[in-house]
Amino acid sequence: MAQKILLAVDGSERGFEAVSIVGKLVKDHPDLDLILFHCVPHVSGLLPGELCVGLEPSCVLAPADQVRLGKAIFEESRRRLLAIGFPENNIEFKLKAGSADPAEDIQVQADSEEAGTIAVGRRGLNQLQTLLLGSVSNKVAQYARHQPVWIVDSPVYESPRVLIAMGGAYDAAGLNRYLAEFVAPIPKLEYTFMHLMSPVPPTLWDDGHILSPAEQKGRQEWVERWRSESKEKMEKLMAEGRDLLVQKGVPERNVTMIVQPTKQGVARDLLNEIEAHEFQLVIMGRRSSPEKKPFLMGSHANKILQNLKRAILCLVDSQGTAQK
Repeated sequence: MAQKILLAVDGSERGFEAVSIVGKLVKDHPDLDLILFHCVPHVSGLLPGELCVGLEPSCVLAPADQVRLGKAIFEESRRRLLAIGFPENNIEFKLKAGSADPAEDIQVQADSEEAGTIAVGRRGLNQLQTLLLGSVSNKVAQYARHQPVWIVDSPVYESPRVLIAMGGAYDAAGLNRYLAEFVAPIPKLEYTFMHLMSPVPPTLWDDGHILSPAEQKGRQEWVERWRSESKEKMEKLMAEGRDLLVQKGVPERNVTMIVQPTKQGVARDLLNEIEAHEFQLVIMGRRSSPEKKPFLMGSHANKILQNLKRAILCLVDSQGTAQK
């Protein structure tokens, strides 16, 4: 069965750029369908100068206008995909008219299509606008129940580099499985597994008293042993991911593994690495609660989501991805 990406398109220029970015990255995937999905709300969410032009002045869309707008968005998306060499037979288009909650409709459609990945472009709102107006991409990233979610910034770095930010054993299996099943078939990518270690384990952040020289020596020996064991454990998990990629045909020389201590903090260090080495695709886990509440606002994943520029962020639920 072909892999499927449900790519939400909104008619904005940045949305069309996201179509081109995703299409260019996956166009040589040997078995992939791209489903373009557009939700037309009763009141258009497009900005002045976008494809809302030519509709009723208030942009309160009549049914005929909703269909016409959807067709215009599809034709422009299709034109851009064909221009970068995406196979025409692998493009589908689905329209949801009268959408009250685009983020929820995107999730429902992804489940209906049995899509293995959801992709959404960013509108380019600053953090204050996102807070006040809301963001479909942020909502999808926060509440996606089954599929990994790609948040597509534009432009992105023009490189084949993929960063897999491994937080620990809790997300390694899901990340490795998604890489092997979905990403590995994309040819010519270069992979870097990276784990950033805390200087000391969280259990030692507060000793409750000043350590004596003997206690300090014992503590240092314990910390060094913890570092060595933690590094060995992470390298083993990364090696499992590397071996799965190699089994899927990725040359071993295209896979790098790095375990290093944090400098400024996990999120900031990752952002610095992404910028310094121009990673186009960043894959990391996110932990959701059993009630499927969004990941914590202070989590590393959320900090990357809010601050990442010029890359595609792929969030894989640590509870496991949908098996299609």
